[in-house]
Amino acid sequence: MSAHAGLLLAIAIPAGGLVVFTLVFFLLGRRMRRLRHEGRVTYPAKTTPGSNDFSSNAV
Repeated sequence: MSAHAGLLLAIAIPAGGLVVFTLVFFLLGRRMRRLRHEGRVTYPAKTTPGSNDFSSNAV
């Protein structure tokens, strides 16, 4: 493989991965927003102090 082809691959592979990553998160974000709008997905309104402590929820 020539140096030119290696350089092209070194740029193209990460760039392609970044495009796929961005596209997946964009589509997931749109879907979540639509489901939230329809009321199928709900989040707790506000967190209380200590709600981020999962040590008490150990199985």
